[in-house]
Amino acid sequence: PPSYFIPRAEVLYQFPGIKEENHEGCKLKGALVFNEGQQNDTRMNVHIALTAAQNGAALANHTAVESLLTEGGKPGDKDYRVVGARVKDVFTGETYDVRAKQVINAAGVFSDAIRKMAEPEATDIMVAGPGTHLVTPDYTSPNAMGFMWFTEDGRVLYLLPWEGSTLAGTTDNKGEVTDKPQATMDDVDFILGECNRVLKEPLDYSHVKAAWNGLRPLVRDPDADPSDTKKLSRDHVVDVRAGGLVTICGGKWTTYRAMAQDAIDKALSMNKSLKPVCGCQTLDMTLIGSDRSGEVCEGKFDKVSVMLREEYDMDKACAEHLRHNYGTRALLVAKLAKSEPDLTYNLGKTTFFKRLSNKHPLLEAEVVFACREEYACTAVDVLARRTRLSFLDAKAAVEALPRVLDLMQKELKWSSARKEQERKDAVAFLETMYMPSAGDKTAEEVVKEVINRGASRKLVRTMTTAPMPAEAK
Repeated sequence: PPSYFIPRAEVLYQFPGIKEENHEGCKLKGALVFNEGQQNDTRMNVHIALTAAQNGAALANHTAVESLLTEGGKPGDKDYRVVGARVKDVFTGETYDVRAKQVINAAGVFSDAIRKMAEPEATDIMVAGPGTHLVTPDYTSPNAMGFMWFTEDGRVLYLLPWEGSTLAGTTDNKGEVTDKPQATMDDVDFILGECNRVLKEPLDYSHVKAAWNGLRPLVRDPDADPSDTKKLSRDHVVDVRAGGLVTICGGKWTTYRAMAQDAIDKALSMNKSLKPVCGCQTLDMTLIGSDRSGEVCEGKFDKVSVMLREEYDMDKACAEHLRHNYGTRALLVAKLAKSEPDLTYNLGKTTFFKRLSNKHPLLEAEVVFACREEYACTAVDVLARRTRLSFLDAKAAVEALPRVLDLMQKELKWSSARKEQERKDAVAFLETMYMPSAGDKTAEEVVKEVINRGASRKLVRTMTTAPMPAEAK
C-alpha cells in the first residue's frame, strides 16, 4: 500500500507513547505511515538451507574451511585453478577434501580470509559495520505500529514490534571482524538516550532484556573514507580472484536472491565446464513451509493457526508463534509435541504443551524438532539459530538452558562431558546477549547471578489453555 500522512491526533492514537514536544522545543505535527515487511532472519536462513537440501544440495554444518585446493601452479600462472576446499569437522577434528568444478565464496564479513586463500596478495574489500540492537518489553511499542525518527546526528533509529517484544536500534560504527561481536555501553546509552528524546515514559537499563551486536558485511568503496561506514556500499559485489574463485559479498536480505543469481551467472560465464540443465529458477522457487502444493492451507496461512488451535488445543500465542516461524511445518512441530509424552503434561483429561519459558510462546518440542529436522548440533544452535530466545530475552535463555541441554543430550546421545562443554559454550555465548554491564557487574557476572538464583531448577510451565476455575483447583 502507498505511504500516507496522518495528523498529530492520529499519531498519538496509533503510538500513544510519543512525546508531543521534545526537549529541543520541537512539537509533534504529524507522521508519515509506510508499510514494511518483517522477518525472523534466523528462521529464514534455516528454511533456505532446508529448501536447498530438498532440491539436492549437500549441506555441512559446523564445518570450517582450512584451505582451498588448487591446481596448475601458483596465483598468476596460466593454469592456476581453485578446485575445492579442505574442510574440518569442528566436533571431531577430522579434515577432508571437497572437490568442485567451481568454488563460490559467500562468507559474509569473513570473505576476505577466503579470498586470500586463493590469492594471498588480494586487497581487503570487506568492512565490518557493527550494529547494536536492544530488545525491550512488548509494551514499549504498539502491537502493529513501529516508529522511526532521525537522531541528533542525522541517523535513523527505530522502535519496532518484533517477535512479541520491541526492537530498538541501531548503531552504525566501524569495527573488527569477530565471531563474537558484543554491544558496548556507549551503544546502549546512545540508543536509550535517543529513544528517550521521543518517548513520554523514559527507558532505562532495567527495560533491556537483551543487547546484541551484529556485523554488516559492507563492501569498501575505494573513493570513500574507510573510517566512515555510512559511506560504504550496502550493494552487493561479485568479485573474481586468481584461480577463478568467485566471491559474492555485501548486499542485504532483501536482495539475497539477486545476489545468488549474479554469483551463479558470473561463474557460468567464466567456467565453461559448467553445463546448466535449465535457466535460473529463483523467481519461482518458494521455500519449504510455504504450502507450495496448496494442499495444506491453500496459501491462507491463518488456516494453520486455526488448525493448531482446533486440532491440537493450542492457545493463540503459541499457534501464532509457530505459524509465523515455521509456516505449514508448524503442524509437524505440533504433531511431534503431541506424540512425545516428555514434551507435554496432563491435568485431568487435558494435555498441555511444555514451554521453554514462562514469558515466551516457545515450546520444548521446538528443541527436539530442531535436532531431528533442522540440523541443530549445539545448544547455541537452538537458543540463537533455530529459535530466537537468546536475542529476545537473555535471562530467559539462561533459565531455559538446562532443559535445552537435557532434551538435546537425549536426542543426540551426548556424553556427560559433551553436555558440560555445551553448557560452558552456551553460557559464554549468552554473555554477549546481555548488556555489557549492569551497574558495576560484567555480563559474565550477570549470567552467573541468574544461574545461581535457580535457573537450574525445573521451571514452572505456563499452561497453554485457559486457566482452571478456582473451584476446580
